[in-house]
Amino acid sequence: METLIASLKILFLLASLGLILGFIRPVLVLWFMHRCNRLMVLQYYGIPALLLFLGLLSLGE
Repeated sequence: METLIASLKILFLLASLGLILGFIRPVLVLWFMHRCNRLMVLQYYGIPALLLFLGLLSLGE
């Protein structure tokens, strides 16, 4: 159980870091796409960050 919580925390921190970097400069995190904008950063990094955060809350951390 502790491994799951640690993994969720690491993934949440990575998604949050991608979200912050993407808001500053979207091409840094969406380098694999032809068109990069902040709305796409929200879709690719914001939704997973939100779901991981809710998962951490549901596990009691």
